[in-house]
Amino acid sequence: MLLCVAGLLRPERTAGFKILSLLSFCVSIQFLYVYFLLKGIYFEPSFLNHLHIPLAWFLGPGMYSLYSVTVREEKFSTFERSFYFPGIGLSILFPIIHLVLPQSFQAHPIDYFEQGSTSWLDLLLVGAYTSNLVYYSAIVWQTRRSFQWDRLKRDSGARLLLYIVIGSGSATLVLVLAYLFRDIHLLFASVLGTVVYAVTGYLAQIYLPEVFREIGPSMRDAYRNSRLEGIDTEDLENRLDNLMSKEKIYLQEDLSLTILSSQLDIKPYQLSEFLSQIKGTNFSKFVNGYRVAEAVRILEKENGANILSVAYRSGFNSKATFNLAFKSIQGVSPREFLRKTKVS
Repeated sequence: MLLCVAGLLRPERTAGFKILSLLSFCVSIQFLYVYFLLKGIYFEPSFLNHLHIPLAWFLGPGMYSLYSVTVREEKFSTFERSFYFPGIGLSILFPIIHLVLPQSFQAHPIDYFEQGSTSWLDLLLVGAYTSNLVYYSAIVWQTRRSFQWDRLKRDSGARLLLYIVIGSGSATLVLVLAYLFRDIHLLFASVLGTVVYAVTGYLAQIYLPEVFREIGPSMRDAYRNSRLEGIDTEDLENRLDNLMSKEKIYLQEDLSLTILSSQLDIKPYQLSEFLSQIKGTNFSKFVNGYRVAEAVRILEKENGANILSVAYRSGFNSKATFNLAFKSIQGVSPREFLRKTKVS
C-alpha cells in the first residue's frame, strides 16, 4: 500500500508509475482479504467481503501494461485497454447485483476451504488468478531470449528478471493450487511467500540499484530479438532492396508500413524492428531517403523542373513534406539545390 501511495506522490506522472500504483493497490487488497479470511472478519453489506475478486482481474493486465510501456515502449492500444474490462465490469456489477440479489454474496470466502462448497464468486477468483498466469506466460514468451544460459551467465539484469518472473509466477501458481485443492495452508504459504519475495526485492533495489537498472535494457534487447525470430534478415534485405530500387514502390504516395510489410510477407512490427535494428532508421526516414534520391535525380536531369511536380513524381503527397524531407537529407531546400545545379 505504501508503494501505491509513493507511486502516486512521485513528481513523474508517467504511465509506468500509474500502473505500478494500481498493481500495488490491488496486491495490497489481496493481502488484506486473506488476512480477513484467516481471522474471520466480515463486513456489511456482504458484497464488501468479495471486492478482492474484481481487483484480482487487474493484476495480469497491469503486469502486461507495465511490461508494454517499459519494455516495448509503446502506448496503450485499444486492444490492451480491453484487458481491463473484466475487472472494471465486475467492480461496477458487484454493488448492482447486491441491490437486486443480496443473497448472491452470502457465502463467506472461508466456506470454500472449510465446507467444501463452491460459489460463483470462488469460480471468478480462480478464473482471475488463472488468467493472470496467461498474462505472465505471454511476457515470458516474448522475453524468452533473456533466459538462455549464456545470457544468464553474463547478464545480471537477465538473472534478476528471471528471479522476478519465477517469484511472481510461482506465487500466483500456488494461489491457484490452493483453490484447486481447497488447501488454506497453501493459501497462507502463497501470501507469506509473496511478502518475503516483495521484501527481498525491495531490499535488493536499495542495496543493488545498478542491477535493477539493467533489467530494462535486458528485456528490451530480448523483446526486439524475439520480434525478428524466424526471419532470414539477409533474404528480407534483398527483397526489400528489390522492392525499393527496382520496383520503386516508394513512388506510391499512400505507401505505409502496413502496405510495405504485406509486400514482404511479414508483420508490420517485424518490418519496423528490422529497419530499427538492421538499418538503424525508421520507416519514414527509410522511404524518404529513396524519394529524395529520386527527386535529386529529376532535378539534375531536368532543367527548370517544377518543384511541386517533382515532389509528386518522387512519391511525396505534399510540397511541405517534400521540402522538409529534402532539406533534412540534402542540407538545402529543393529550390536552393536547383539553383546550385544551374550554376554548376
